[in-house]
Amino acid sequence: MRSIYHGLCVNCEGAISDDRLLWMGVCENCVERTETLKSREQLLKILREKGRLYFAEEIFLFQQKFREFSQFFKKAVGQRMWSLQETWARRILLNSNFSIVAPTGVGKTVLGTVSALYFAVNGRKSYIILPTALLVQQVAERLDVFSKRLGVNPRVVCYHAGMSDSERRGALEKVARGEFEILITTERFLINHFKIVKNKTFDFVFVDDVDSFLKSPKNIDKIMKLLGFSDEIIATAFRIVELRREASRLRRMEKSPEQIVDEVERLRNQIEEYKRQNKIGLLVVSGATVKAKRTKRIKLFEELLNFQIGFQPEFLRNIKDYYLKAEAGMEQQVLSLIQRFGGGCLIFVPSVLGREHVAKLNAFLNANGVKSYAYMKMDEEMLEKFQNGEYEVLVGVASYRSPLARGIDLPERIRYVIFAGVPRSEIQLSWNEYNPVKLLMLLKNIREFLDANIQDRASQVINALRSVVPVNKQTVEMVKEAIEKGTTLEGFDEHVRRIVLEARNFLKEAINPKVVEAISKSKEVSLKQKGNEFYLVVADPVAYVQASGRASRMFAGGITRGASFILVDDEKAFYALRKQLEFMLGEFSPIEFSFKTAERWFKKIDEDRQTIRDINEGRISKRLKDFIKTALLIVESPTKARTISRFFGKPFKRKIGNVTVFEVSAGEFVLNIVASMGHIYDLVSGEGFHGVKVEGGRFIPIYDFIKKCRKCGEQFTGLDFCPKCKSQEYYSKKELVKVMRKIALEVNRVFVATDPDIEGEKIAYDVYCSLYSVNRHIERLEFHEITKKAFLQAVKERREINIKMVEAQLVRRIEDRWIGFELSQKLWDRFQNYKLSAGRVQTPVLGWIIERTSESRKKKRVLSAVLSNGLRVFIENPKLSFSPRNLALKNLKAKISALVEEEHTLNPPPPYTTDTLLRDASAKLGFPAPKTMMIAQDLFEMGLCTYHRTDATTVSTVGIGIAKEYIQERYPSLFVPRRYAMEGAHECIRPTRAIDVERLKNLISLGLLRFPKKLTQDHFQLYDLIFKRFIASQMKEARV
Repeated sequence: MRSIYHGLCVNCEGAISDDRLLWMGVCENCVERTETLKSREQLLKILREKGRLYFAEEIFLFQQKFREFSQFFKKAVGQRMWSLQETWARRILLNSNFSIVAPTGVGKTVLGTVSALYFAVNGRKSYIILPTALLVQQVAERLDVFSKRLGVNPRVVCYHAGMSDSERRGALEKVARGEFEILITTERFLINHFKIVKNKTFDFVFVDDVDSFLKSPKNIDKIMKLLGFSDEIIATAFRIVELRREASRLRRMEKSPEQIVDEVERLRNQIEEYKRQNKIGLLVVSGATVKAKRTKRIKLFEELLNFQIGFQPEFLRNIKDYYLKAEAGMEQQVLSLIQRFGGGCLIFVPSVLGREHVAKLNAFLNANGVKSYAYMKMDEEMLEKFQNGEYEVLVGVASYRSPLARGIDLPERIRYVIFAGVPRSEIQLSWNEYNPVKLLMLLKNIREFLDANIQDRASQVINALRSVVPVNKQTVEMVKEAIEKGTTLEGFDEHVRRIVLEARNFLKEAINPKVVEAISKSKEVSLKQKGNEFYLVVADPVAYVQASGRASRMFAGGITRGASFILVDDEKAFYALRKQLEFMLGEFSPIEFSFKTAERWFKKIDEDRQTIRDINEGRISKRLKDFIKTALLIVESPTKARTISRFFGKPFKRKIGNVTVFEVSAGEFVLNIVASMGHIYDLVSGEGFHGVKVEGGRFIPIYDFIKKCRKCGEQFTGLDFCPKCKSQEYYSKKELVKVMRKIALEVNRVFVATDPDIEGEKIAYDVYCSLYSVNRHIERLEFHEITKKAFLQAVKERREINIKMVEAQLVRRIEDRWIGFELSQKLWDRFQNYKLSAGRVQTPVLGWIIERTSESRKKKRVLSAVLSNGLRVFIENPKLSFSPRNLALKNLKAKISALVEEEHTLNPPPPYTTDTLLRDASAKLGFPAPKTMMIAQDLFEMGLCTYHRTDATTVSTVGIGIAKEYIQERYPSLFVPRRYAMEGAHECIRPTRAIDVERLKNLISLGLLRFPKKLTQDHFQLYDLIFKRFIASQMKEARV
């Protein structure tokens, strides 16, 4: 036994020791230590017999229900569930609404079908909504097979276009009379026949293919009705959506939305009260969407059911990026690649060349025997023909708005992509623009070429423009008219007018011949002249990631391998593309094309496509493993949670109670990321000796959930009111633990990725003890920098909790409590001020200062004076109107008799450690220590710097590589690698990328680097200090 936790017994929520938490999770009051238990079923039996079965029954019954469902599934389908299916099944059994974003072939529809059958067997109604009539038939046939295997006969009603008129009439009559347990239709049924079902309430609704479902956004309202929500409550949810938008507008205008926030809270309470008093069904939505942004109705999922529709991850890719120099006949090069590697290809033309070039290239390919189609707008019929092999290639524009670059998920068919020219766009170099989107594009691309003294001002204008985009055409026209006429507008339109006017005026002053010259000399941006107008030609990395990602998609065996070919027709744009993709993806190293290497890779590409075909046709290969699993990832802060989640594209959120869960696909794992908000527990104050039980020479700390006052922010334990302001409104970490236990029940594994020090290890141990009773697969992730590469490496090298580090933290915390409490009480007694406190470290330091000050005060000032008669006089503490020192130096002269010139070698200082960083931040920036540590924590959590609590100067191989990249590009002869090696696993404080502070600001302006928290001038200053010190440590010594 190392510690005792209040409220953690899974049965009675009483106090329990850590060793019992790691046994069965129940305390001695529930089951004595003398009981020998071998299974949870035996524990459940004993608790029931003794009349002590409380909260544990819910967990045990859930686990029992899951085992029953697993057997039900296995009997129906003929095989056990895969890991992802297990997670979805657990969520369904826990009555959680959610969105499934998962690859082809992992059994989403099968799981939905079996779930509907399970509900039907238990006397509950289900509704399965599918995208096509063919799928309705297939699911109905599959359901019939499953039912026969299980020996059950639920009433199933299907309705689809392939039925005869009499069959459709019969089906509608059955639906109207409610003679069914399972209804299966396409989404068109809701449009054409909703009046027949509008008064029905379903216990379970499964929507397969959300994009198809969202073709009619009003389907969302209809589904909410079928789940049990009234028209009034749906209208209330719409009102909340509108209020949140209005609050967002007010914040952008720097006005307080306090009244709106209060109104939202009141309406939210109405919805929650309705849900408590009425039976609400369960909704599971399958598939990612690219259409969700187009309708505010999508927000109903969040406001009524506490989850967001998912988005397909874009930063997960397994692609070989090849490049080859474009020749005069680029069309012939494209043709040669297609003839060599075959169909299943998407071709992208740079947006600067336009649709005319798409049509020209498409015509060329067709004329040379390649079945090609110019795909300029969403066309499902043509996609189906491409998937069936009627077309070999599709040609479109390389733009993030292009229908060919987004929303297409055909992992079996798309093998590779060709960029017929570097993806790039043109921006007119002119201030005379009224659209804030175009002004923003121009300003963020020229910021780095402006005079240094106005770059920060440019950043402010960029942020202002970002706060109002996108805007509709009507607003742009109103703004244009108002500026031209010199009039004003009202509300948000006036706010946009002011920002546009400010941006125009700034650009009018900033764009000058010096800027044009700087752009023309740039390595990354080209300047193109059309008549009297200049245009910037800039690389489009977002288009490249989206477009090339079509050839690498997730499937049941992992991520499909794909290939991308870039025909380089603009060297500057290609250089910029490479650099910017390094920042976006973490790594990007295109390979010079050769047929030999490419052919070897294409063999692997085709192996993946064959595996997908095997899955789709039921011939699952023996070599296919249950690749994708689910995990709960626990970190300390929301900033860290957002940083990690954004490594893998746009995360989607779900709310469980007051806790936000970020969900994202990260290759091998689907991660559910939760922030612990620091420590979960702290020592109690009313038990033992200041919260520590002393027993037989052992010291056992007693912990309770940390509570935080909602009014004044005070943290405390044990009490039911705030000790500072006496408020009874507080948040307890107990609610967080309940949410973490619920998610731990759903997932396959739990990862704890708290900071790599003894405090982080203690939080990890607390999480381990809290969750072990519901999930025993708990592992520790340790990384000293928050980058995608470091995170994935930590997942591979996950480890157990380091108990020695935990015990070190326990000792330190007990010391803090005992010494701090005792000294603080002496201060209270002496000064009658209960706000005073003394600490374990601060008190001895203060004592040292007092002693030195006392000794200094004992010293006496003595004036020594020699009189004209030679007599020396000493005067103690003289009161003088002049400075003797200045008087003595007034007429003093010095003569330099010899000059010696010497040369010395001055080695650079090592990189920062915590103490040296605190010293320099204070001396050079004027930052007090707490401020420096807070900013350094932000830089660490946003992935900009390594961990800042370190006493090591060691530089890793990764660190040397960062310095080498930066120095050799700017000062090729000055790079001298130094490791400054010290014992231990920690590393120095250094940047995680080869980006100096000006480059960092520019990348933020360009939108290539985005952070979950706004970087302030203080952040930039401290980052600059760390970056320069580290780079200097890897440079040649100075000779002075």
